[in-house]
Amino acid sequence: MGLLSTIGYYAIGYEIDRSNSLGLIAAFALLFVIYYFLVSNTKKEDHSFLIALSLFFRLLFLTSIPLLSDDFFRFIWDGHLVNLGISPFAQIPSEVQHLLPNQTLLMEGMNSPDYYSVYPPIAQYIFSISTTLFPDSLMANIISMRSILILAEIGTLALLPKLLSSFNLPKFRSLLYALNPLVIVEISGNLHFEGVMIFFLMLAFLLVRLNKVSLAVIAWTLSAATKLVPLLFLPVLIPMLKLKKALFFYVLVGIGFALLWLPFIDLGFLSNYYESIQLYHATFEFNASIYYLIRWIGYQIVGYNIIATAGSLLLKIALLGMVVILLMPLFRKQFHFRKALLLSITFYYALALIVHPWYLCLLIFLGIFTHFHFVYVWSFLVLVSYTAYNNMNFQENSLLIGIEYFLTFSILFIELYRNKGVFELNSKE
Repeated sequence: MGLLSTIGYYAIGYEIDRSNSLGLIAAFALLFVIYYFLVSNTKKEDHSFLIALSLFFRLLFLTSIPLLSDDFFRFIWDGHLVNLGISPFAQIPSEVQHLLPNQTLLMEGMNSPDYYSVYPPIAQYIFSISTTLFPDSLMANIISMRSILILAEIGTLALLPKLLSSFNLPKFRSLLYALNPLVIVEISGNLHFEGVMIFFLMLAFLLVRLNKVSLAVIAWTLSAATKLVPLLFLPVLIPMLKLKKALFFYVLVGIGFALLWLPFIDLGFLSNYYESIQLYHATFEFNASIYYLIRWIGYQIVGYNIIATAGSLLLKIALLGMVVILLMPLFRKQFHFRKALLLSITFYYALALIVHPWYLCLLIFLGIFTHFHFVYVWSFLVLVSYTAYNNMNFQENSLLIGIEYFLTFSILFIELYRNKGVFELNSKE
């Protein structure tokens, strides 16, 4: 099993380009079959070995150039700008490319030369550190950023058993995250900073469980300053901490968050950053579900893409729905906050215009604290979105996207009805 997985991960990391979707999905299918076998048949004494094996799989990617994502070009570009004292939120790459004449490769590889950066300060600091240490080496930049991500993953896997134990859940559930092929490839392979965000968010939850709320504030702030998603989870602190403590938590997170952004703030910061965020809610679309149905209806009625109107409306509904779901534990004791976290972000992505595969890493992490396992099925099905890279126009296959969401939501509704998971780890712990 280990050897087959090694071959699969090596192929994805070094051989299979994202345009080869058939080869990519075949390799992932093999890895997911092995994943299911390992988490379904593990024994108590195998836990440490499998965690070590999962770290080995992550390290396999150490010297690979990401083949499934080109976001790393922007990461490195932003790092160079920060080192020059230029805010990546103040200038778009095409405006300042003359300042980095030796970085033509970055400009050619970048997918967003005409947009302001969207990456929050902790990510920017990591980009800056990488390019400061290795200003002239693309590979060294990749290895240094990947090393930070793997260290974050090591931290997550080291502390997960403690957090699981605090909920009286078996430590074996950590294998659902540790061995998940999507998590391994998207974080360690494709350099997505969900790994850092998840580490700090997990640390924040653990510190709250240990009643170290002040330290939890720091961890939550660092998580939100890596990727913005943890800001959406803040309402859940009311049922977790009660209103007075939660309000105090919000104030401290707000202060810390503002301080981390301070070096990047200028007169045009808010409008520029808002413009970039708007692209994700009124311009871009990828691997959506409910939105694609609404878009189709729009074409039938008005004859054009109603993305601007639909995107704004769906965002408002998604945010309101998240607040309702996150506050539900206040009114239904059996609806614990762990379930609320998972279902709230699922609701958000169900209405989103863009659902990249790496977005699901957070759902996979949250899933291990609940009896809902639809996310593990989704973590495989989401890979059909890579078929869009089969053609020059990045045209998505509507049938495959439809199958992805039909199966995912069907399993979710079945689990909601039955209130239990699709499969469990075989553990008596």
